[in-house]
Amino acid sequence: MDATDPWKPSIGTLLHEVTRLLRRRFEEEAKRHGLTLAQWRAMVTIHKQDGITQVALAAYIDCDAMTLSGILDRLDKRGLIERIVHPDDSRAKQTRLTPAGQSLMAQSQDVAAQVFSQALEGLDEQARQALTESLMRIRTNLSAQEPSIVEIGKPAE
Repeated sequence: MDATDPWKPSIGTLLHEVTRLLRRRFEEEAKRHGLTLAQWRAMVTIHKQDGITQVALAAYIDCDAMTLSGILDRLDKRGLIERIVHPDDSRAKQTRLTPAGQSLMAQSQDVAAQVFSQALEGLDEQARQALTESLMRIRTNLSAQEPSIVEIGKPAE
């Protein structure tokens, strides 16, 4: 908190509020595509990391294995993803988008660009770059204190 202005919000409060507002906007957009936010997050992660294992996906989107299983079951039933046995570990399953899932992700990329464009309105390129670098530094600082998680895309050991 700023000693000169005790009512000025802290960086933690601001990060929380911005995250909450972004999450709410993405929830609205996900609903338009018949998805929950958790389903949307899983699909975006699978899109970015084709073949990611379910264990790594659960860690990446910060949910437990049982919750993720339900999310993936619903996406699978809609024909948006497929699960296949990992070639190096028969106990692990990898996830991939189907053509229908890829099509949905192509549509959603435009949505994400619009949401982020609105969020960053009024910030010039230098301010955007400084914000990105600052957030990356904060993430690095905090990640160094996190317990190790399964490496993204690798089978669980």
